[in-house]
Amino acid sequence: MKNEMREEFISSVLFNNKADKTQVKFASQSVLKDISDDKLNEFALFALSMKTKYDNSIQMLLNAVNEYQKEQYLKTIRATKPFDNIQSLRNFLNTYFKGKIVGSGIAPFIYTSIRLNDELQFINENTQRVLNSEDECEFLENLLNSQELIGIYRADLIAYRISKRDNAVKNDELSELEKIDCGVYVLDKEAVEKAWARLFGLIDELKVSKGSR
Repeated sequence: MKNEMREEFISSVLFNNKADKTQVKFASQSVLKDISDDKLNEFALFALSMKTKYDNSIQMLLNAVNEYQKEQYLKTIRATKPFDNIQSLRNFLNTYFKGKIVGSGIAPFIYTSIRLNDELQFINENTQRVLNSEDECEFLENLLNSQELIGIYRADLIAYRISKRDNAVKNDELSELEKIDCGVYVLDKEAVEKAWARLFGLIDELKVSKGSR
């Protein structure tokens, strides 16, 4: 892509033709210098997905570049799975995931997501409580074994699991009612009635015995 075409793309797509030529040239040669021509369209889609109107704001564009590069780095991490121990994984999360979701639907928290707060503590998104050391260790161990899921928010999976869990409880309750309706507990009822009959029979025998004295 020639410089003229590159700058025209940046001006029209990213700046919506609201930046002057000097700003566009600076954006192309400095702010976006690490974004190759073949990645420029991908970056533009990413930047616009942030729903930011750049107009002529170089700083906002620079922020988008930083986020894009982080995302590309994270894709590489997920693909290569470079961490071989919990501490190296923890260090990475501390650096790149402060204030963000680090894992979603990861055991033992299969019904929620885990976020890293500004104090570098893991927070259960459902309860908003800090994980205890045992749960944190188990969570990190499972995330270490599934590095391709780092930072991925799996809302649909969590919703499916919750629905399946709740329906299973309802089905268990229904099955108990069905058992009653189908006479599964008839034998127990008959046994109780026989026991009462024997008891009343013994009472009658005692009455007869006392009356004959």
